[in-house]
Amino acid sequence: MTKKQVFALSPIMLAMAVQAQSAAVDNSEVAADEDNIEVIRIVESRVQRISSGATGLGLDSFDTPQSLSILESELIEDYRLSDINSLFKQVTGINVDQSETDRTYFNARGFDITSMHIDGSGIPFGDIFVGDLDTAIYEKVEFIRGSNGLITGLGNPSGTVNYVRKRPGNETEASVDFTLGRWANMRTVADVSTPLTDSGSWAARVVVAHQDKESWLNLYENERSVFYGIIDGQLSDDVTIMFGYSHQDNNSDGVTWGAVPLIYSDGTQVDFDRSTTTAMDWTYWDTLNKTAFAELNWFINDNLQYTSKLNHIRYEDHSALFYTYSNTGLDAETGLGMLGYPGKYDAEDKTLIWDNNLQGAFEAWGREHTFNVGISVADAETSDMDYGALSGFDVMPALPGWTGTEVALPEWAAPYQAGYTDISLNRFYGSVQLAVTDALDLVLGVSFVDYENEGESWGASTSTSEDGSSPYIGFTWEVLEGLNVYGSYSDIYQPQYYLNEDLQPLGSAEGRSYEMGVKKEFANNFLLTVALFRTEQENLYEFLGYDDGDGVDDDDYSDEFNYALYRGVSVDSNGFEIELSGAITDELSVQGGLTVLSMDEENGDEARTFIPRRTFKLLADYAPAWNEKLNMGLSARYQSETYFTSGYGRITQDAYAVLGGYVTYSFNDNLSFSLNMDNITDEKYLSSVRTEQAFYGSPTNYSLTVSWDY
Repeated sequence: MTKKQVFALSPIMLAMAVQAQSAAVDNSEVAADEDNIEVIRIVESRVQRISSGATGLGLDSFDTPQSLSILESELIEDYRLSDINSLFKQVTGINVDQSETDRTYFNARGFDITSMHIDGSGIPFGDIFVGDLDTAIYEKVEFIRGSNGLITGLGNPSGTVNYVRKRPGNETEASVDFTLGRWANMRTVADVSTPLTDSGSWAARVVVAHQDKESWLNLYENERSVFYGIIDGQLSDDVTIMFGYSHQDNNSDGVTWGAVPLIYSDGTQVDFDRSTTTAMDWTYWDTLNKTAFAELNWFINDNLQYTSKLNHIRYEDHSALFYTYSNTGLDAETGLGMLGYPGKYDAEDKTLIWDNNLQGAFEAWGREHTFNVGISVADAETSDMDYGALSGFDVMPALPGWTGTEVALPEWAAPYQAGYTDISLNRFYGSVQLAVTDALDLVLGVSFVDYENEGESWGASTSTSEDGSSPYIGFTWEVLEGLNVYGSYSDIYQPQYYLNEDLQPLGSAEGRSYEMGVKKEFANNFLLTVALFRTEQENLYEFLGYDDGDGVDDDDYSDEFNYALYRGVSVDSNGFEIELSGAITDELSVQGGLTVLSMDEENGDEARTFIPRRTFKLLADYAPAWNEKLNMGLSARYQSETYFTSGYGRITQDAYAVLGGYVTYSFNDNLSFSLNMDNITDEKYLSSVRTEQAFYGSPTNYSLTVSWDY
């Protein structure tokens, strides 16, 4: 297929587009002598560096046979999307379930997202994310929807998120942002990039961020500090190296473990004040993320490039929590019926990921084709410590009205190792883009996986082993200039640590994803995508309840929380998406889309009803020609009705919409002021109905930012 002007650089994996690199270097060499080749190589590397698409190949959005969304740093900064929760809420097809203050589920096309990558490297484990991940260190965030077997080997048919780190530029640049907002929100971000040598062959970048904020929820506070440093440079004419370190310290007080009950024992739904919380004033949840990383690129020749990436991740999690539950339900008349359950936990994770990749181009049958092969080795060890509570199992007073002092800080027993995992994931993958005709490209790929896990959770084994492959088939057909018809298929499987009613591992979930659609590229690189998708998942975990495994139905708390038990279900998801992205005119650009889906279990019942069947997202930016100093934007997100069926009746969140926006005024090239608002109409809604506990979403929020750029 004839290559077009890149609309948007497509997501996931590592490497660069070899053809683009080669052309850039060849053109530069015509105008430079041999003494300047070193400078050209690293400068062009920074300009052209992109992450590869869903296939691992250097395809742009138009030529990628799957749906994807990319949020660039400019959008992230304009809308003050400072953490991934606020960012994900604005992305087409992505839903956010916040059933607790500091743990969040993300889902796409009806299934939980389990794969989070950074610069194309990651391992797909875990479907719940703790703490607020700051966005200050990322140049863009990429979302590929649908099966991700070719880029992870393991996972599910929801999609993959790839965070692309900021890199040094070719000139000295600096910026400082200071934000002051509602609920004592104070945030400062400093970002400095500079060449380290006169030639520009070595450069560095440092990002520092600090945020301290309170909340509309009583007692809740969060403090977050981020440091990020990176250096890249040239070892020889053909070899470049990059290394860096990131450190994020996230500390929350007054946290919820679970949240406010949403239904009374008589079946009526509660309607509390939005500030209501079940937290005690001694609760906290602190996380620490430390990552050291390096990347080596070897430009073997104009058609071949080797990349090696190494990431070493250390994660710590410390918490003292308070959970509330009921054996009889919350009484509508008295507000009584809740019981307390405290817990204190420490966790530590160590992950090492080494990825080696070879990309290239070759000629055959009179046409040029591209390929991508790689080997990835990953090891992860986790350890969970439990401090048994010796007090704090109290009968709670009437709710609402708690102040956080109802239960004193408990006494804790000596810690013991409640769980551990030792995971190895070795993967070989490859893909090829075959130019069948000038208009038709065929993408073929496969990922072979060898996965081992030795683990235990509160005395029950979670050990599993997987050895298999995931194929990928896709095509793009440019039926008219600027109009692509595309299709793709991939299957996938996901090991699950969950226990069934016999306290045995539930086993892997297996899934398949089918997608067909059209992509139309207009002037100004404006892209319209219409996609039809079908997703199938077998043995997907579904929560049954808690148990202590002794087979006796106790009346007190001891029967409740030793084990969370699950069953496997088969679920099908069908739907379509329409997405718009790019500049409509010189003044107006948009990014957003509509997702419509249906989900059914094998018996025909609706599945996962806490996920909205219709969602709409929009970010619209307007830069009026009549005033170049002014810029403004509108954000909108809508979701249809969701519900959860509890033992006392149905809990429903009606359809709702949240509007936001910003206005920025630039006094000169260096100084600007921005006003941001969210939930302008003060819509009252639940943050989730995934379970029978949740908290209310944010009321109207606002902030003022002063930005200085050099």
